[in-house]
Amino acid sequence: MMKPTAYHERYEQLDALRGFALFGILLANLCSFVGLSTLMPHEIIVLPSADRTVLFFIDWAVEGKFYSIFSMLFGMGFALQWMRADDNQKVFAAFWFRRMRFLLCLGLLHMYLVWHGDILTLYSLMGMLLIFFVNFSCRALLLTSITLLILPLIMHVVVTITQDNVFWSIAYDAIMSWRNTLGYGDLSLLEMRTSDNPLEVYFINIFSALGRPMSYLQTGRLPQVLGMFMLGFYFMKSWRLKHDQSNEMIQKWHIFLILGALLSLGYAWTKLKSGTPYALDGFGMVQAVIYHISAPCFALGIAGAFMNFWKNEKIQKSLTLFVPLGRMALSNYIIQNTLGMLIFFGYGLALMRQIPFAYIPVFAICILFAQWLLSTFWLSRFKQGPLEYLWRKYSYRDF
Repeated sequence: MMKPTAYHERYEQLDALRGFALFGILLANLCSFVGLSTLMPHEIIVLPSADRTVLFFIDWAVEGKFYSIFSMLFGMGFALQWMRADDNQKVFAAFWFRRMRFLLCLGLLHMYLVWHGDILTLYSLMGMLLIFFVNFSCRALLLTSITLLILPLIMHVVVTITQDNVFWSIAYDAIMSWRNTLGYGDLSLLEMRTSDNPLEVYFINIFSALGRPMSYLQTGRLPQVLGMFMLGFYFMKSWRLKHDQSNEMIQKWHIFLILGALLSLGYAWTKLKSGTPYALDGFGMVQAVIYHISAPCFALGIAGAFMNFWKNEKIQKSLTLFVPLGRMALSNYIIQNTLGMLIFFGYGLALMRQIPFAYIPVFAICILFAQWLLSTFWLSRFKQGPLEYLWRKYSYRDF
């Protein structure tokens, strides 16, 4: 029998880390909502100093790090549920695929109705593959994770060498052809995002969403996410959060934190100078190497530091403030992006490119504080967030 995790069985430190990571996810996503994707590289590098300073900080300390932490936590959650299944592979597989189907449906709705930058669809598809690695040893999990995290670099080399091949432009050409057919070919991304015509706002989101699979392929996002999933699975399987022992890699969190921070400075500098995170030339290759090494290292360092600080009772009291946010992470993620859509898109206030990038941290803090109030209020009356409840209800049905 598969049974839901009881409230007293939850690891508060994981909920707190998930809530903390939610802040980083919000900072990164607000860059898109405020309008960074509507600017050309030469426009980005001449932004006001205050804007560039905030963007530099986000590139250094946030970009790629917090979704990596979320990915590790996803793998940890998978491992915990697997261990609670008492090695009943057939029952657990049915349960897990049902869980991923719900996440896939929610992700597709979110991607096509709210915001094309959805991550849930990718998580659900990569999450389905985890079931095939449950019998891997800890060593095999770690080696597979490292291999997967190297694949994006190989993919960058392949795309750079073959960038003139028509394959890479198939999706773009098809989307542009459809845009022209619908009469949107002459409208810019900014014009459609902030249009007072709801259909224009809706269709540009559809166009952007349709281009995501090719973007994932080119940037190696698929193996990168799966690699972080498996790294989290490895940690939980080898460590299991026992108080009397710790994983060696987590114990060395300060090494990963320093290495990741230093390398991320290099990545942030390359974006500051070029205005782009992805280029198909020698400079872009160097940038890719720095990014794909620094992001996992920095994420490991941040997560390790968080888990070690949790052991300090005085610091733990402050970190527990993130627990309500983490327990409702799925609901809060959807709420964040819905708010972003209503504030910055033409459906609502259409403030895209009207707010300086320097104000992103202010917006993020205000939104997160409002979500903390909402989460605290909701959890004082219910055991789970609304989407978490539906997800659990569907996943455990008939088990």
